[in-house]
Amino acid sequence: MRRITFLVYAVLWILLISLNLYQQVTDTKHYAQKIATRQAEMFFDHIVLIRKWNALHGGVYVPITETTQPNPYLDVPQRDVETTDGKRLTLINPAYMTRQLAEMSDDSGIAFHVTGFNPIRPENRPDQWESEALLAFQQGQKSVSSIGTINGQSFYRYMAPLHVDQSCLVCHQRQGYREGDIRGGISVSIPSASIDGFVNERLEHLTITHAIVAFVGLIVLLLSYLAQARLSQRLDKAKSRMQLAYLDSLTLLPNRRYYDAFVKREWKRALRHKYPISMIMIDIDFFKLYNDNLGHIEGDHCLRQVAKTLKRFFRRPGDLIARYGGEEFCVVAACDAEQIMVLAEILRKAVENMRLPHPASKISEFVTISLGVASIVPGDDLSFESLLHAADQALYDAKATGRNRVGKRRI
Repeated sequence: MRRITFLVYAVLWILLISLNLYQQVTDTKHYAQKIATRQAEMFFDHIVLIRKWNALHGGVYVPITETTQPNPYLDVPQRDVETTDGKRLTLINPAYMTRQLAEMSDDSGIAFHVTGFNPIRPENRPDQWESEALLAFQQGQKSVSSIGTINGQSFYRYMAPLHVDQSCLVCHQRQGYREGDIRGGISVSIPSASIDGFVNERLEHLTITHAIVAFVGLIVLLLSYLAQARLSQRLDKAKSRMQLAYLDSLTLLPNRRYYDAFVKREWKRALRHKYPISMIMIDIDFFKLYNDNLGHIEGDHCLRQVAKTLKRFFRRPGDLIARYGGEEFCVVAACDAEQIMVLAEILRKAVENMRLPHPASKISEFVTISLGVASIVPGDDLSFESLLHAADQALYDAKATGRNRVGKRRI
């Protein structure tokens, strides 16, 4: 694993953990709102049940006290009565009962409010959020819930409509309501702080957990990176040792050892598939004189330059250019006699066009090569040695007939 790959994986891992954390935080907040909404629904249902009980009994008489005064908005006969023992009572209708329950619930922090577009009591007028909810009820929406603020404090708010039934008409018929009409609603507001404490605790736990998972993942990635880096170093060393074993240290071409292994493998393959295999033996002309005149350092430079030039023409995996020994090179290629002759001539011209000075050459002022070419289709009664011998004889012919040319032998 390269360093850039490790960094990409690390960034992707952190991104994945962050996205997962973001999703769970969002789900937790949404779930908290659902819990608050369900709590508010239960409050609403409970209040409606109490109001229904009150309405079914035509209201409830309670003693008149300092905190429970007669309802000035209740215009019904016998609103206030007196018992035989002189105790004064006043009638508590559903709206008055709801209002008193709302006042008593202040200590819990949960607020509920009876409201409508045309309330008898001015204090029951809706706020902005409640007005929007009442409009939504008129359009058929069953309930409204969201997070809002009341006097600068955050609340989970819920509101559902109140429908007019027969018992409600005693008080509200004169307002023009009919049975089944929506005459208002009850809003329930739960302080966000009552739930946010649990939410924040959950979010803190999620953050810590994801941070631990992210850290452990990064440690695993780092250990994997280090282990693979160490393995790569060992592989590189092994590869280097293998290259030293199979490459000629001077020309960096495959050496005789690699040549022997390659030839055995390619001969078997050509024998199996019945295709021709060809060989070129190459010798640098008058190389001993080159060394004697210019020295071995220049001789080594000459070998490297010739090897570099020859190597440019070999890209296929089935072809080989190797240093055979001294100033000799050999080529093994899966091609026929015509193709190998064309290749040999290309190689000869490429070396000549290097124009590498050779002051001791008897045929040219530049370094040249002689080449011997042979081709064969392997058979059970033939061996690679016969191909090698023919190429070597062809090289001898090229040298004997003037050098800087390609000799050819048939098998």
